[in-house]
Amino acid sequence: RYPLWIRVYRAIIMIKRAGLILLLLMLPNCLLAENVTLAVSERVTANAEFLSGEKGKPAILFLHGFLQTGAFPTVNRLAVSLHEEGYTVLAPTLSLGITMRKQSMACDAIHAHTLQDDHKEISLWINWLRNKGFSKLILMGHSTGSMELLTYLHDTSAEGIDKFIGISIVEGQLELDPVAQQKLQLELQERIAKGDRSLVKQTLSYCKPITATAAGLLSYVEWTPDKILQAIKAVDVPMVFIMGSKDERLGKNWIERLKMVGRPVHIIEGANHFMDGEHEFSLLDQVLTEMP
Repeated sequence: RYPLWIRVYRAIIMIKRAGLILLLLMLPNCLLAENVTLAVSERVTANAEFLSGEKGKPAILFLHGFLQTGAFPTVNRLAVSLHEEGYTVLAPTLSLGITMRKQSMACDAIHAHTLQDDHKEISLWINWLRNKGFSKLILMGHSTGSMELLTYLHDTSAEGIDKFIGISIVEGQLELDPVAQQKLQLELQERIAKGDRSLVKQTLSYCKPITATAAGLLSYVEWTPDKILQAIKAVDVPMVFIMGSKDERLGKNWIERLKMVGRPVHIIEGANHFMDGEHEFSLLDQVLTEMP
C-alpha cells in the first residue's frame, strides 16, 4: 500500500516512540532517590542518595571511588538495580572537606582531607542508617571506596556489620616500588613532625599529580598492598571481592595476590574496572548471590 521508504520511516518513528515510553517508565525508579544530608562538622555538611527498600532486607552503604561522588555511574547503576530488588541503598558522597559536594574533585585542587576524615564520615553514615532502624548492614565499595571501607573496618570495631563486598578493590595508589614508597612515607612523616604545612605534589591513583598536605597524602599512601592484604586477613567480618578480568587499573598480579589471602574472590570475565556495558548485569547477579 505504501512505498518501502514510507514503511521504513514509520517503523523508525514507532521504535523511537517505544524507546521514549520505556525511558518514561524507567524514570520513576531513578527519581525515587532521596537526597539526604548529614552535618560532619560546624562548617561541612555531607550528602547522600538514599533509596528506601523493603522492610526485613539489609541496608547497603555503597561507597564511590577516588574523588568521585555517590552519583558515579558504576555506583548509581548498581544502586538503582539493587533497589529494584527491594534493598535499601545509601550512596554517600564523601565531603573531602567541601560542604554539600556534588561533583568529582579535581586532582589539582588542594586536598587537605585525610583517610581518617573519610572514616569519620563513614561512621556517621552508618549511625544514620542505624537510627533509621536498620539492624542488618552491608558495606559495599567500588575501587578506592572498597579500600576505604576495608581500612575503616580494620581501624574500628566493625561491630554490627554483616558483610563487606569489595568491587574492583585497588591495591594501593602509588606508582612506586617498595623502596621508593618507604622513602616517600619517611619524607612525609618528617614534614609532619616539623610542622611543615607546604603542599606536596605526588602521583596518586589516576591523579598525575595530586596536590595535598603531607598528612593527607600520608594517610592514603601508608596503606601499601601488603598492609591491605594483612587487613583483609585481620578484619573479622564476612567479606567477598568481585573483580574484572580486564581491569587495567590494578597493579601487577594484584588479583592473584588477593586470591591467596583466603577470602572469596569472584572474577567477571571480560569486565573492566568499572563493570560497565553488558558486565553490569553479571555484577548485579554476583552481588545478589552475596546478600545474606
